[in-house]
Amino acid sequence: SRNTSRSLGPPARHRFSIHPPPIGALAMPLAFGFSELFTPSAVAAAVSGGALLGCSVLFKTGVLSGVLGVSTYTRRLMVQAELKRYAFTLGMILAGLVMSFAYGGIEPHPPASFSGEQRTKLFVRVGIGAFFLGLGSTLQNGCTSGHGLTGLALLSLRSWVAVPTFMAAGIVTASLTEAAKSFPPDAQTEADVPEWYIGAAVAAGLAAVLACLAAVCRCAGGRNDETTPQVTMLLGEFVVGLTFGCGLVISGMARPSKVASFLDVAHGAWDVSLAFVMGGALLITFPYFQAVERFGVQEKSFLHASSFDLPPTAGKMPDRRLVFGAICFGFGWGLSGVCPGPLWVNVGGSHSLEVLFALVGMFAGIGAIEALDKLLDPGAAVAGKATKEVDDDGQTRSLMGTGEEVKSENRCST
Repeated sequence: SRNTSRSLGPPARHRFSIHPPPIGALAMPLAFGFSELFTPSAVAAAVSGGALLGCSVLFKTGVLSGVLGVSTYTRRLMVQAELKRYAFTLGMILAGLVMSFAYGGIEPHPPASFSGEQRTKLFVRVGIGAFFLGLGSTLQNGCTSGHGLTGLALLSLRSWVAVPTFMAAGIVTASLTEAAKSFPPDAQTEADVPEWYIGAAVAAGLAAVLACLAAVCRCAGGRNDETTPQVTMLLGEFVVGLTFGCGLVISGMARPSKVASFLDVAHGAWDVSLAFVMGGALLITFPYFQAVERFGVQEKSFLHASSFDLPPTAGKMPDRRLVFGAICFGFGWGLSGVCPGPLWVNVGGSHSLEVLFALVGMFAGIGAIEALDKLLDPGAAVAGKATKEVDDDGQTRSLMGTGEEVKSENRCST
């Protein structure tokens, strides 16, 4: 069932080269061309994985209530001890572990061919990148999941500013720092990745699991027993994390070499397939959120007593904090080759010190902004703690700050 005949071979020949005049340390030849790994099969796998990501977002919003934002979940692990955050994160880690054995698509970190000096440089690169990843996601209140899969689908102006900004920053950073050389594709991993139709079948099966669980949650939400919906909610969060992590692996987002080949457009072997991941997800999320916003297709989530809430798409305009955060996020993404979701998946799948080092760096970036916000404006921190949000169990809880991945209070989706 696995394609073992595929060989990476030499990088694809570039179409043309540009040799700019020397400009300090950044002077380098720029080569443009497409990678031999950019194939119809890779595009189909990206669309299949992206569609599963979109189904996970729909399940989270329509069944459990709230917005699926991995960076927000990660940030709240530091400030709020909630079981549902841990359940979701555990699901993503388990997805990486299971897929590494049953499916493939998880690369070794660092590559086995790297020398000691190369490994040291890679550790430094990944650590710095992960720090800016955490810093940027906190400043812009979102990442590729919250802004990309939900914000764009809701036509949020903030998300439509954030996503192009961090994409551009990631491309510039990866191209100038030659990310493709730091994260070369692993021949064995590429050979072990199943054909696209196997990934599509796995994605379809997991989407069917979400549909069955949605029916169970609908029944559980209608009962008078308060315990049953809570247990089902935790199970739902775990399954969403599991399916979301599997979608990242199927799409290729969990492979830093794939991300580096996508963002580094000037190394002569550009792999555009990851652009179809967000496209596949938006094919699912865009019509759903637009139907909810315009026609009130669904008034409440299955496990929530009142209407489910969506991030406000009007009233809060893009600001300097958002733009600066998006630039920092793109810079970190271009350096490290991962964003928060794939990082959690690799924690379970790769079993390497590099990934754990990146995780520490990301939490350091998040903590730095949280501490700086409290230092510069203690009053705002107190106000943020006092902000209430209707939680999945119908209760209110304290919330640190607001943003694209945060539900607005009592905002009816219709």
